[in-house]
Amino acid sequence: MILVYVVVLAGIFGAIGQYLDKHLVNLGISRKDYFYYMCLTMIPFSILMVIIEYYTGQFKFELSFIPLILLLVAMFLRYKKQHTIVGCLKYLNPYEDSAYLTLSIIIAFIIDVILGIENLGLISVLSVLLTVIGVFIIANSKLKIKNLQKDLLIRILTSLLMSYVTHFMLQYWSNAVFLLILNLVLTIIFSKEYNFNYHKEHKKIIKFVLLQQIFGFGSLYLSNYLSSNSVTLSSYVRPTSIIAVVIISMFFKDKQKKPTLKQILGIVLVVIGICLIHK
Repeated sequence: MILVYVVVLAGIFGAIGQYLDKHLVNLGISRKDYFYYMCLTMIPFSILMVIIEYYTGQFKFELSFIPLILLLVAMFLRYKKQHTIVGCLKYLNPYEDSAYLTLSIIIAFIIDVILGIENLGLISVLSVLLTVIGVFIIANSKLKIKNLQKDLLIRILTSLLMSYVTHFMLQYWSNAVFLLILNLVLTIIFSKEYNFNYHKEHKKIIKFVLLQQIFGFGSLYLSNYLSSNSVTLSSYVRPTSIIAVVIISMFFKDKQKKPTLKQILGIVLVVIGICLIHK
């Protein structure tokens, strides 16, 4: 029962984080700054969680060849993924962005079927069809923008691959240790392009990055925790987040920020499809 609450909390945190991401994009944050500040601000949160893991007996760190290779792959994937978030949210509302990203779950399921990890049954086929149909219903003229198409494709693929890397990495390193080392190394590599004066000029952006990181890190940590305990339950984080994103959108006065009835229908189909995929 506790894991169910974790799913709901991870979904809500993820939804709030997406709206803060959208606000950062509206403020004009660049791809480079988004990537760097997200890595930088995740370090203190990761350190806190490492301390908690150490005192609760969850700390795990194995220095060997395989996790180091996985770390290099994760660094590349995080770099590419973070850059595309700005590109996607420049054109998409958070509920559209959330719905399109469910395609990574469908692709992951198909890969698992090919590898023999999952079984393809009537319900799973129905779930795939519902999700794909839902995504097509939500799709609009925005998807004709070539830059958006490229960013969306890269983001879906990097999200998919990152989930596999994380799954295998957590067999060697604990959740917080992985996040700390990943973001610390990336921050060190790209810090040479930044200085105190630059940070001072962008203090408003940094403030919202910190706020986003509270929810973004919370959602990421809880999602990783679920992945290490229950793959099935972790698959429910995305539909829970989509529902939360839609609910939040209803409080905006601007009609352009709210989904249409057609898009709501598509979102409902996507949520049902994702929830059925592991039945």
